[in-house]
Amino acid sequence: MKIFCIYTNPFPGNRSLKKAQRCIESGKKLNLEINLCESVFFKNNISEMQDLGIFSKYKGMPGGNTDFKNKTAPETRIANGITHYKLYKWSVDNNEAVCILEHDAIIIDKFPEPIYDGIIQISSHHKDQFTPHTLAHCGRANKMKIYDPIGYKDINISWKNTKGIIPHPLKATNGTSGYIVGPKAASEMIEYIQREGVAFADRVRQEHFKTCKIYLQIPQSVLCLSDITSSVELRGI
Repeated sequence: MKIFCIYTNPFPGNRSLKKAQRCIESGKKLNLEINLCESVFFKNNISEMQDLGIFSKYKGMPGGNTDFKNKTAPETRIANGITHYKLYKWSVDNNEAVCILEHDAIIIDKFPEPIYDGIIQISSHHKDQFTPHTLAHCGRANKMKIYDPIGYKDINISWKNTKGIIPHPLKATNGTSGYIVGPKAASEMIEYIQREGVAFADRVRQEHFKTCKIYLQIPQSVLCLSDITSSVELRGI
């Protein structure tokens, strides 16, 4: 498995690169070799998509908010989605799992072994590890309450004293600050994006796969400090 940490350049004060280097340093304590991955720059979205033969699911706009009704999204979020797509391609081309981290992630424990036909969320996408309660009230869960209330009621949030890898209770990742993608899962994500268009990286949902599954690591080995926001800090560049 190859580990990548995504950062954005240019960025005011090289803050994104500095945060990514912090992530790399946190991995050294566990003898993890983490490779820097420069994100697609949002001003290059169109040319990058043309080179890759893909299209955008949303119209790119300046600013930090996504408008699902009018199908618009921040250009920076689309750029992030293209970057993750390129790492899925790397996984397929090399028949090797990838671990994708984002610049505000830090590593606090060992990673699980990758699953060839699965995606494992290894980050809580928060400053603390998930508990059943916080998972049930995270951003993805709150959206399910609104848009899929029946599906939310069917979710078994309580994992009690379980440790290890479990089927993801939300059937989707809550953010993509840290996740492991097996080659087969990467292939199915590529097929989905080629069919539906690239949006933003954190739209990793069970319904996007034909056969692959999404899992959650308990407890998570990655935390997300959320102390840098591309869509806000790159505005006006």
